[in-house]
Amino acid sequence: MHLKSTNDIATRARRLAAIALATATAGIMAACSAPGSSAVQVAASPVSTDLGTAPITLNLVSDTPGVDAFKKMADGFKKLHPNVTINVTGQDFNTLISNAPRMLASGNVPDLVRLASFGNLVKDKLISPLDGYAKAYGWDKWPQSQFASLRSNQEGTVRGKGSLYGAGPGYGLTGVYYNKTILTKLSGTVPTTLDEFEALLKKAHGAGYTGLLTNGKDGGLTYPLQNLIMDYGGAAPVQAWNYNQPGANINTPATVKAATTLQSWFTNGYINANTNSVDFTSAPAEWQKGQSLFWTSGNWSAPAADKALPGKVGFFLFPSIKDTDTRYAMSASLLLAIPSKSTHKDAAAAFIDYVQTNAAARQITFDQLGLLPAGPEGASVPTVAPGAQADTETQFAKASGSDGLVEFMPNATASMSVSTLIPQTQLLVSGKVTPAAFAAKVQSDYTSSLGK
Repeated sequence: MHLKSTNDIATRARRLAAIALATATAGIMAACSAPGSSAVQVAASPVSTDLGTAPITLNLVSDTPGVDAFKKMADGFKKLHPNVTINVTGQDFNTLISNAPRMLASGNVPDLVRLASFGNLVKDKLISPLDGYAKAYGWDKWPQSQFASLRSNQEGTVRGKGSLYGAGPGYGLTGVYYNKTILTKLSGTVPTTLDEFEALLKKAHGAGYTGLLTNGKDGGLTYPLQNLIMDYGGAAPVQAWNYNQPGANINTPATVKAATTLQSWFTNGYINANTNSVDFTSAPAEWQKGQSLFWTSGNWSAPAADKALPGKVGFFLFPSIKDTDTRYAMSASLLLAIPSKSTHKDAAAAFIDYVQTNAAARQITFDQLGLLPAGPEGASVPTVAPGAQADTETQFAKASGSDGLVEFMPNATASMSVSTLIPQTQLLVSGKVTPAAFAAKVQSDYTSSLGK
């Protein structure tokens, strides 16, 4: 069943607060059940919003790009709670995701950890349900669509309903950055259909430019791939797969067709030839050389892009088949979870509430993380100058207003990104697996990971 945005985002697109509340996971599937359902479990242990006066030290583990932002938020939190010190450390994103289960089961557990998905952490009871804190802080009174992807049943087998296991400062949005100077040289305009997009890739290649820059080394190829799958087959099957709905299957004609298109783009020279050696860290530097027309990334890259190429960068949603079709984009919360073994859960939950509601923290989320802030309706609206980052606001409103926001395929299971999608997309563009074999392998690994 296809749900409409509960906040009628299309009519309030200029208000970032309303935009943030209509999160990516709103509206695609009926799996986004209300928090009052019988499936929700309230945390067994008592909760408190009183942090007292005794010294408390929280340890927060983030992915490396988020460290500076969380450190600034930690400083702001300490001004409100002088007895609480937050130590922030970082790990490479893929390393952190791979290490999370062992970290949370060890004897040296942080109080807050950045996750991409729950994987088996809920089933193994390694992270805490936050329903008690949601009630205590009033999160349960906020529009609940923003929490949909952060809920899970107690078995950890189905997302989108059940208890709340995380929350975070903001939401990502994927799309396409474009170099305005190159687009003008090619006498082109921002494409509104897939055919127009592909024609520009071909034209850029013929003019000696890279058509589409991707960081295939650590998963960037998945962005155009998932958009192509949704263009060819719609978003609902992908969202069902991402949320582990019974019977969900990605081994479909749409996936095979998408894989075929992506492979042909690389074979034709439209995608950077070194994509399998370009990672998230080096991709911005490649982009800043000014030799690539398009670059697939998320809104988290917008602040740096605007700074490096002021006035020369724009951002749009990946084109659809027809210009009247829904524009799809991947979006998810920057998820913070509280490990079950944390000894300072009340303080950790207070920090999660702070990053969502405090005006300074929300501005940091936007300025440094490039994310659209989470939080209650009517929360402070971060300021922004014209540029690519401003475009991400507009495009988020467009996608959320038309129910075009979908969870990331790499988050479908704990191992999907590192063990399957990264190596398989690399093999795909290199011509070492066929599109049909690619689709079959992704589904096979998915089924195996879920134990189905």
